[in-house]
Amino acid sequence: MTSLERRAFLRRMTVTVSSMAIVGCGGGDSVGASSAEPPETSPPPPGVPPPGQDLPGTQPPPALPPAPAPTGAMRFALISPRSASQAPFCIGYAFRKGDVPAGASVTADIPDLQVSPKNVWPDGSLKFAVLAGQATLVANTSLAVSLSRGNASSAPALSLADLHASGVTASVECGAYGTAVWMGSDWDKPFQSWVAGPQMSSWIYRKPVGSDPHLVAWLEVRLFKGGDVEVLPWIENGYLNVAGPTNKSATFRFLLAGTPRFSVAIDLPNHCRTPLVTGTAQSHWLGTDPQVTPKHDTLYLQRTKLVPAYRANVASNANVLKTLPFAYRPLQQGNYPLGMGTAGYHGSIGLLPEWDVLYLTTTSETAWAGVIFNAYSAGRYGIHFRDETTNRPLRFSRYPNLVVGDGSAISSSGASSKNAYTPAASGTAPASWHSSHHPSVGFMAYLATGRWYFMEEVQFATTLNYLKNTDIARKFSDGVFQSSAGANTTRGAGWAIRTLAQAACITPDSDMALRSEFLASLQANIDWNHARYVAQPNNPFGWVQPYSDYTGKGDNIYFEAAWMQDFYTAAFGYAKAMEPAIPPASATRLAEFFAWKARSIIGRLGGTAANEYLYADAAQYTIAVAPSDTPDFVTGMGPWFANWGGIYAATLKTPNPGKDANLRGAYYPSPTSYWGNLQPAIAYAVQHNVPGALEAYHRMTSANNWSGIVSAFDREPVWSVCPASEVGA
Repeated sequence: MTSLERRAFLRRMTVTVSSMAIVGCGGGDSVGASSAEPPETSPPPPGVPPPGQDLPGTQPPPALPPAPAPTGAMRFALISPRSASQAPFCIGYAFRKGDVPAGASVTADIPDLQVSPKNVWPDGSLKFAVLAGQATLVANTSLAVSLSRGNASSAPALSLADLHASGVTASVECGAYGTAVWMGSDWDKPFQSWVAGPQMSSWIYRKPVGSDPHLVAWLEVRLFKGGDVEVLPWIENGYLNVAGPTNKSATFRFLLAGTPRFSVAIDLPNHCRTPLVTGTAQSHWLGTDPQVTPKHDTLYLQRTKLVPAYRANVASNANVLKTLPFAYRPLQQGNYPLGMGTAGYHGSIGLLPEWDVLYLTTTSETAWAGVIFNAYSAGRYGIHFRDETTNRPLRFSRYPNLVVGDGSAISSSGASSKNAYTPAASGTAPASWHSSHHPSVGFMAYLATGRWYFMEEVQFATTLNYLKNTDIARKFSDGVFQSSAGANTTRGAGWAIRTLAQAACITPDSDMALRSEFLASLQANIDWNHARYVAQPNNPFGWVQPYSDYTGKGDNIYFEAAWMQDFYTAAFGYAKAMEPAIPPASATRLAEFFAWKARSIIGRLGGTAANEYLYADAAQYTIAVAPSDTPDFVTGMGPWFANWGGIYAATLKTPNPGKDANLRGAYYPSPTSYWGNLQPAIAYAVQHNVPGALEAYHRMTSANNWSGIVSAFDREPVWSVCPASEVGA
């Protein structure tokens, strides 16, 4: 046996054995769920405080008044604890399709708003932009800023010469590794120009640290009109194919204009990164931090469909808000699980994690810090494989056979048919990353801030999910996430599709090098699923092939986790809602595949006839998907049950009782139960007008005890997804 064969065999055995283990999962309040990977057992980095605990010496900042209630209008609000006549601000802003047609721009009821477009919808209307300007603020008083269609400003953009004139200098000291310094002509060589405008221009800078082959210091610099300079520095320890990746331990310091702003001892594991901020500061300012906190009109943001619509309305003093981090320290756990992939429910799991959903469902200003600091905390995962040939996240097309190597705490990775692996890492291990449980990282923070740093976090997560799959299974550079692959699992394939769709959505239209890669992979996933499940006859119930039979062989029934199928359905529904810029033929195939996939939730919310599945029992942990231990999903030949009534009888061990009933099942009415897990799937089925979806939805919402779970969503909103029509979209 060759070394390649041995390695591939061991990897396959690891996935196979672990996929057979019954160890619990993180879909709902579940017990005894199957997982394709063992639970994480490594402890968090030393000194990392658990969620909800204060950093040493850090007190919560004084509470700001709640933001204005969302109205669904194109607007946002600004608030600061101090008064200022020209407070600089910068936010990201998503626009509903058609609100700002091609050729138009945006104006505001404050002077000189700058609008820097990043993405457009397929019809050419504005989709996402970075907004910047200055505003007159009264301490602790929200300023509502209304937006309307208008003409773009023609004033000249702030330039690198203006940055020079500010007198800014910066340095990142990394102990014995060396120091990266920016001064004088260093500012003339940005790695990338991110935003250019008369109110704010932004540039990205990078410098290797000393002679270390892995350690790189980065800056995201914003220059505002009037000379204010904001800097987000971070340190990164992650290349794709550079030999010898290991941890870098030092006291890292950041100086701005010669003044120390940050000094913390950090043991930075391989392929991790962290912003060099601590406490309540989210960045560093050359002068006085204006402490401006924005708040989007979250009802309007939901109407854009770039985020799901949520029915929850979380009180500004709700207990769940008290668990959010109000401060940051490098590599802190934040609200992430102590062990990603361990058994049971966790708020990180969902189309968006709970901390991002809280920003959309409450007026509390606490939610803003939760979004930002949790996005910073994502740097603790060893997912940052930067291509050293481009200094960007990798392009799939350049690495059709490359698979992640050992030592980066990536769970259940696959094998390379060409024995092409990233270099094995050593030293302090990062927190473990499980694609089967991975949350959306950086996406909401990017939509809210427009920061390049957060955009890259989404891209890194996407490329890691690609790297961890066996090259043959992922169809090489196509990046297909198969639901039956142990490196994914059904749920993991769904979350990988979610993350891929987010990366395709927010990568700027001008960045064709990466955007085209993500769109091509998304198109490949659509086309692959369509070919298997729609173009050829397959099961009529919307079941994609699972990765394991929950009851094993011998009972002549193949049981699958219904909630995993719901995750997969929801991910494709969400991807469709974002309207990716794929060819019309693939867009048609996406609609057709989603309509087929949505049958798996529509059918479970059926009526009282003998050939139907009774809606009251839709939220089962496992469901019978085939009357065979070895159904053929590949050719679609099955065998399959004759109808939903047969599935009901095989699952519940009794025929459909033929009468209406209350919603029931394990953990009802917990908002994180299987009833919660299925909400995004049926919501998108209704939103995309799949036949039978609205009737199925009405059966569920007309149940006598439906209100029980609705009220519970106001306490834990992560699964409270509803059809976009319910938020006025």
